Amino acid sequence: MTLTALLPTRARPAECERQLRFLRGNGFAHRIVVLDASAPSDAKLVRRACSGSAEYRHFGPEYRMADKLAAAVIDVTTPYVVLIPDDDVVLPQAIADAMTFLDSHPDFVVAHGYFIDFRVHDADVDFHHVAGFTPSIVDEDPLRRHYELFRRYQSFYWGVFRTDVFRTGVRAACAMEVVTFRELTVMSTAILQGKVARLRSVYALRGTVRSHAAVHQSHPFFFFLRDPSRFFGNYVLFRNAIAAFIRRSGIATPTKVPLEQFLDLSYATYLGREMHPSTINHAVKLLLGDPMPPIPTAPPQPPDWQEPGDGDIVHRSISGNRRYIWRRLVLEAEPRNEIAIAEHDMARVERQLDSYR
Repeated sequence: MTLTALLPTRARPAECERQLRFLRGNGFAHRIVVLDASAPSDAKLVRRACSGSAEYRHFGPEYRMADKLAAAVIDVTTPYVVLIPDDDVVLPQAIADAMTFLDSHPDFVVAHGYFIDFRVHDADVDFHHVAGFTPSIVDEDPLRRHYELFRRYQSFYWGVFRTDVFRTGVRAACAMEVVTFRELTVMSTAILQGKVARLRSVYALRGTVRSHAAVHQSHPFFFFLRDPSRFFGNYVLFRNAIAAFIRRSGIATPTKVPLEQFLDLSYATYLGREMHPSTINHAVKLLLGDPMPPIPTAPPQPPDWQEPGDGDIVHRSISGNRRYIWRRLVLEAEPRNEIAIAEHDMARVERQLDSYR
């Protein structure tokens, strides 16, 4: 066996069962470990869904996702590991392609592909937005790879990892207090250890189920708005941990430039872009007591449903009872030199999704 899939879940037995059914329907033959933090009533349903197809591990409510992953990855002996959400879709054929790529490219530590937002509307599956597309990061210099990741930051948390790289990342992430810096810890330690491949095919589909994490936990800007003092304190904890990792790893750093200064500026290429002055102005006026509406904290919703229009492509499923709608905004997404979804790739996605019900 070459791959272990870790599937964290909490209070979503129906979604977990659907995910396991989808993987079985696509012949996914690798070890699956479900990491469940549900209350007893839901845990019973999750355990039943795992019967015959996945290992079940239960965790108490005090376990955060990083804690569960760090505990589970201890006994992973396969060379590769992949994190599979309970609510989104990571395509089994794309996982296989990522492993094949890593087999023949030992200097790469993670492989993934395009991430597309989708939703289900009645009997239709609507692909409406390309959420992840930035190109492979292939520089030989670890600090240049770090900069290339954060100047156009898009997470590859759900990619196929070399197990030792993933293990290092989630262990380090456990020291962070909030979700956003736990994610950035995994991303930082991974990119410093090797190259990351973004293959030119659809890898994962992101649905509409809301995250368990509050937006101020999962988005750095809303963490900053809620508590700037804690934001900067947590940032320094995170940055110092990454600096210590670089020094322990013997990674060469620029001469006559403090490593912490480099990291501050490299991270600022991402964090600065997430800071929206108009929203900060709004927040200040609220603090002063001005009669203004509260700042929205819910993630943006997908656009209102519309029937397919000009430029959209519609395919019928094999059974004929489902439409797959590829919106023009996906097929013509910019930048065109980085995003190219071919007919055969669409067909492959649809074949796999026929068992996602």
